[in-house]
Amino acid sequence: MKNDEFPQVVMAGAARTPIGVKCGTLSDFGPEDLAVFACEEAIRRSGIDRDKIDAAVGANVYQFTAPGMQDIYFPRNVALRCHLNTETPALMVQRICGSGLQTVINGFQQIALPDSVDDAKAVLCFGSESMSRAPRIVRSPRSNANFWEFTEGGAVEDTILLGLNHDLAETTMMGTADEYGARLGVTRRECDEFAEQSHARARAAGRQSHFNGGDALRGMFAIDETDLTGRPVHLARDECARKTSLEELAKLPGFTANKLVSPGNASEICDGAAALVIAGLERAEKLGLSTRYRVAGYGVCGVEPRIMGQGPVPSIKMALARAGIEQKDVGLFEINEAFAAQYLGVEKELELDREITNVNGGAIAIGHPLGATGARMLTDLMYEMERRSVRYGCASACIGGGQGAAVVIRDSELG
Repeated sequence: MKNDEFPQVVMAGAARTPIGVKCGTLSDFGPEDLAVFACEEAIRRSGIDRDKIDAAVGANVYQFTAPGMQDIYFPRNVALRCHLNTETPALMVQRICGSGLQTVINGFQQIALPDSVDDAKAVLCFGSESMSRAPRIVRSPRSNANFWEFTEGGAVEDTILLGLNHDLAETTMMGTADEYGARLGVTRRECDEFAEQSHARARAAGRQSHFNGGDALRGMFAIDETDLTGRPVHLARDECARKTSLEELAKLPGFTANKLVSPGNASEICDGAAALVIAGLERAEKLGLSTRYRVAGYGVCGVEPRIMGQGPVPSIKMALARAGIEQKDVGLFEINEAFAAQYLGVEKELELDREITNVNGGAIAIGHPLGATGARMLTDLMYEMERRSVRYGCASACIGGGQGAAVVIRDSELG
C-alpha cells in the first residue's frame, strides 16, 4: 500500500534525446544544447505554461565540454533559453552517476517544503552530458609574478580518465565493479552474457520504437537540429546499441584484477540529455497537468567506496520503505549498468527478476551520459510502465565514491 504521509509530487511530462555514441552523431552539440532540446520537449509534453515553472534544477558532470558555452552557467542558461521567467532560479546538482536522479530529488524536496521555506510548486529537472567533448587539460600553475600568466609545462590530463579513478580509495571505477562482482561470485561469462542481453534488448526496443510504428521508447524524441559546426543532424535511435555475440565478447581482454570487466561489458561513453517537469499535486490539478505518475519514494545512501556498485541495494530499500511498499510490489526496475559485474552484484543481492529489469536494455547498450542517465531512466521507466500497465517502478544507480540513489514512481490510475 502507498504511504499516505509522503508528499504528493507528480511527473507531469518527461522526454529524452536519443543517446549518441562517443564522437558520433550528437558529438558536435554542447550539453547546454542537448538539455534545451530535452527541456523544450518535456515542457511541451507536460502542457505547462513556462511562467508557471518556479525553479529549474540541472545536472552536468563534465564541465567545459563546449567552447564558448560557459558550462558554469549551464542550468541558468538552459532555463533562459527555454524562456522561463527571468525571476525563475536555476540550480546545478552534481552527484556523478546519480545526478539525473538527484535533479528530481532536489525538485521534489523544494515542492515538499512548506511555502514559508520554499514556495516552488513546479520544477523543471534535467540532466545532460557531452562526453565526446570532455577536454584534455594542462595543469599549468599561475605565475607568481603575474596572476594572468601561466608557467611553462604542467601535467596533461584526460578529464574522462580522471573521473574513472578514485584516488582516495585507491581504486578505479571498473576496479570497484570487479571487486564487488567477485565478492558476490559473479563470473566473466555471466558478465558477457548480460552484456549480450543488454544489446539484444536495446536493439529489440529500437525495432519496436514508436519511430518504427511500434509503442516502445516513447520517452525518446527525434533530434532534428543544426549542431555547433552548422551541420544538420537527424537522430531517432539510440546509437550505441549494436549486434554482438557471446563469442565476440569473450575474446575481449579483461582489464581488472579478477578479469570481470572488459570493453564489451562496461557502459558506453556517449552524449545525451533528458528532462522532466514535476509539480505538487494541488498545483498540477489547478493547471490541468497530468497527475498520473507520482514520485512515491526516494533513497540516497553511502556504501564502501571500493564496492561502489553496491549503491542501489541500500538506496532501493530506503526508497521502497519511504514509498510504503515491498520489493515484490515493483513491476519494473531500471538499474544503471555502469558495468555488468556491478549490475550482476546488485541483481544477486536483491534477487532481482531480470524479466522486469532493464527490459529495453541498459547503459551497456544504450550508453551512460553521466549527468543525464538518472533522468533518462526515469523517463523510459514512466513510459514503459504505461506500456505494460505497471503500478510501481524503480530507477536506481550506483555512484562513484561509494553512493547509491533510487527513485520509486507510482501509476496513480492503478491505485
